Formats: sequence, C-alpha cells, structure tokens
Amino acid sequence: MDTKLPVDATHLFKALQYQLLVAVDHCYALEPHQSLWLEVYGDVTVSSKTQVEVKFYSDNLSDSHSNFWNTLKNWLHEGFDHKAYQTLLLLTTQDYSAQTALKGWNERTALEKLGVMQKIFDATKGKLGDDGRDDVKPSKSQTLLQYVMANERRDDLLEILARMQITTGAASLEERIHNFKTIHLKPIRESKYQNFIDDLLGFMCGTELVRMGWKITHKMFTDRLSELNKLYMKHPSTFPPLDEGALKELIKNDEIESRVFAKKLREIGAESRLPKAALHLLIAEHTISQLYEEGVIFKSDVDRYLSNHLVKHQDSRDLAMLDCEDITCEKELKTRSMKFYLACHTLAVDQFCNFENTRTEFRNGIYHMLADEQPEDEQDTFHWRLWN
Repeated sequence: MDTKLPVDATHLFKALQYQLLVAVDHCYALEPHQSLWLEVYGDVTVSSKTQVEVKFYSDNLSDSHSNFWNTLKNWLHEGFDHKAYQTLLLLTTQDYSAQTALKGWNERTALEKLGVMQKIFDATKGKLGDDGRDDVKPSKSQTLLQYVMANERRDDLLEILARMQITTGAASLEERIHNFKTIHLKPIRESKYQNFIDDLLGFMCGTELVRMGWKITHKMFTDRLSELNKLYMKHPSTFPPLDEGALKELIKNDEIESRVFAKKLREIGAESRLPKAALHLLIAEHTISQLYEEGVIFKSDVDRYLSNHLVKHQDSRDLAMLDCEDITCEKELKTRSMKFYLACHTLAVDQFCNFENTRTEFRNGIYHMLADEQPEDEQDTFHWRLWN
C-alpha cells in the first residue's frame, strides 16, 4: 500500500527522531559539569549554554511563519528564564522564503532584529479578516504577532533577540543519520551502524529517563557511548549478544538425528541432552559465522580455539578412561561417560579471541562442533564415550 491515510503519523515519529539526533549532537559537546534536557524547557536544552527549538518542516520560512513567531512566544513565557542561556537557537530544516525580511538575521543587532519584526508587524495592522469585514477578530497569525510585539514585553524581547540565532536549511533526517555515521562511527563495525544508532536513540528517549525528568548528564551519555562502543567496535571485547529464541526456531529435529554429534550423545545414553546440545552447537556456529562476516575474527582464530579444546578434551578423556580399564559393564561405562560429559560442561570457559565473558553455551557448542567433525586422522576424533 503506497497511499497515505489520514491516520498516518509517521512524520511525527520522524520529527521526534530528528529532535533526538539534534540532542545527540549536543550531548557529544557536553562539558563534564553540563546536562541536557529534552522537552522540559523547550525542545533541546543545554544547561547554562543553549536552548534549541527544533523544527522539522519542508515549507519555507516566511515573515509571518508560525515557527518563527511561536518560538519567540515560547521564550517570552514568564516561566522561561531566557537570561540563563548564552544562545537561543531556532534550528529548522526550512530555507528562507525568497522575499522574507528575516534573511541575514544572525548578522543583525537586537535593535536591528526588532526593526525587521516591527516592519513585518506593521504590515499586518489594519488587514481585514478572511471575509473582508473590518469587524472580525484578528486571525490566529495576527494574534500571535500582537502577543510577541506587545509593549509590556519589549524589554524581555530585546534581551531574547540579543541571544537569538536562526539556523535554516539544517541537514535533513537522512543527512543527519549519514553525518552521524561518518563522524562518530568510524571505530564501529559497518554492519552494526544501525544497531548503534537505534540503541543510542533508544537510550535518549528511555522510559526511565523520561520518568526522571528527561535529563541526560555528561556521565550518563559517556557511559552509554562506552557500552555501545565496547559492544559494536571493530575489535570488540564484549561477547556478541545472542537471540536464543530466534535460534531455537531454526533447529530442525529431523535433521539433527542424523548428525554425528547426535550419534555420539546417543551412544552414552544422553538422548535427553540432545535439544540443548543442538542449541549450543547452533549458538557456536551462528556466532562464528556472524563474526566472520563482520571481519572481527579469521579462520585461524577459530582453528586455534578448536584445536586447543580438542587437545584438552583428549587428555581429559584419556585420564578418565584410566579409571575404566577394568569395567566391562556397558551400563556402568555409559554412566561414567555421562558423568564425564557433564564434568566437561562445568569446566571454566576459555576466552574466545579475548572476548570478555565468553558464554558457556558457546564453549559447549565448540565441543559439539568438534564431535560433529570426521577428521582425516582417526586419532583426532572427538568422543564422549570412555571406551575404544
């Protein structure tokens, strides 16, 4: 369906994403003692520095556009302390309209800005209503201009104009996302760009943050960046996250039955362990495949890890078999083999390629990868059974 319905509110969510990306830029510039607020004092607010009104619009910014006059009205509110900020910024994706008197705004003094606004206001005086009658009430736009230009607010208005800057033609949503990737994500794996951005924007509008006043401190933002960098950097130290539920859906029981690792479990009477073993094997295979694709590891890294576990396992098995030399009872041999199997699964996990907290499920999956192989040299065959 390409036709947009009246209930389509996707633009509102894009506007929120845009505001969050503007806030992210300001978070990167926070000093250790500073904090940022969203929607508390305005769209984006940096303590003692900047208050930003963010407008995500496609039409042009004209003399009487509500984005300009509403912004001033908000800053003139008696509860807003404009003196607390060095800069009051109207940031909009709009361009100036061709004939607007607002062009060159940032180069003007407060009095010059007021002069421009006075001319715009004077041009609206005496205008008739929409139906041409003189006795109709002022339009919504005229009422807005009258509020901002009222004599009783003139001193506050001049102080606001001295601080006010306008940024027009601000980067689009797509451009901001592209710029963010280009500037901030160089240390991140390219395949994880979207994860990084989604996680960061999720943090920016997290339910707990909103509940506590939507305040983001320098430390909070820095800590979150550190977590995401650690998780998604090109040479990560944190073990990759796993979606076990999704992996379970990929397991096909009829295909598992014929696998070599499954036969080796059945021969020691460990059929009940087969579903978990299949999941652990899939976790290991999926993780390795994912890290291969992202260029984080190489085949030599995996071969080394597999080889180390094979050597340790064979020595452990030989040791366990010494205690079984005089045992001929098949049931007892299977029981001891099962104990050996469980003991191997409780061993401390060796780190995989220096990943912190390498998951036990991954290491167990490595065992089953080895058990599933049929090496050229029979002496390298991986077994759970404690008999030849």
